[in-house]
Amino acid sequence: MPVAVIDLGGTRTKFGLMDEGEVICASSCPADAQGSLEGHLDEILEHLGKLCPGQGTALEACDGIGLLSTGLVNNREMRVLSTNGKYDDAVGFDFRAWSRNRTGLELRMDNDARGALIGEWRYGAGRGSGNLVMVTIGTGIGTAVISEGKPLTGPHFTGGNLGGHMLVRSGGRKCTCGGVGCLESEASGWVLPILVQEHAQYGESSLNGLESLGYREVMKHAAEGDGCARDVLDHCLQFWGEALVSFIHLFDPERIIVGGGIMNEPEPVLQRFRDIVSELAWAEEGQVSIVKAEHPDNAGLIGAGALFYTAARN
Repeated sequence: MPVAVIDLGGTRTKFGLMDEGEVICASSCPADAQGSLEGHLDEILEHLGKLCPGQGTALEACDGIGLLSTGLVNNREMRVLSTNGKYDDAVGFDFRAWSRNRTGLELRMDNDARGALIGEWRYGAGRGSGNLVMVTIGTGIGTAVISEGKPLTGPHFTGGNLGGHMLVRSGGRKCTCGGVGCLESEASGWVLPILVQEHAQYGESSLNGLESLGYREVMKHAAEGDGCARDVLDHCLQFWGEALVSFIHLFDPERIIVGGGIMNEPEPVLQRFRDIVSELAWAEEGQVSIVKAEHPDNAGLIGAGALFYTAARN
């Protein structure tokens, strides 16, 4: 039977049914990360209940519920330990009891970045490797590590997950986590509009006045020759590439998987990363491959289901 899967997002939550590495149906709904977590989860169960009959099953007949959450997650006791401005009421929430009371199903959960890597490891760009780093560059920067064939967690469940809050600039910009000069606060989706608007050429830039200002817009305008967009994109690419060098030195991966919104135009980005790694990393040529995520849209759902199918979970 399939596993019901939930990838809890800040603005949208994905959900569906997954069976042995394949998402057999999926959808999404708006999320309010400042609202009630329990109310949102109950809403998702209603959506899942409507999806199941189309696959010839019922929600209660699934093998379980796999759930990925933002924040630090104790994946042994299925608890959220802390958050960073999203679903603060998740801390202390009894996910197991919620699932048992609402559906009678076992629930397994993990951090969203670690879950996405587990999905890529088992069923995507990480297959065949036991030493992986995955970096997801979106609104924030998520990271996760597979080391010697096991997901890295650590005694406090932060292992491999806080790469976005690695300090990269002394005295830099204040981060949402409370740190100063984090990778996220210097080069991520949430800081991108600030970087653009602070640029000396913003007044004359083709980016000026755009309602939406994300990776897609910056990359498009940079390709068209806009100086502000080029500088901001180059700034971010350099920070991200140097972060990959640090991850190589820290975790000794065979492969780095890159996902997220920046991968809409993957080849120029990946080539820039390879060039920076080749120049700066203490590693033999070809020691580390840098590849695009194979399931950029569904790695989280696949990873949530893989919590039931892989024996490698902690």
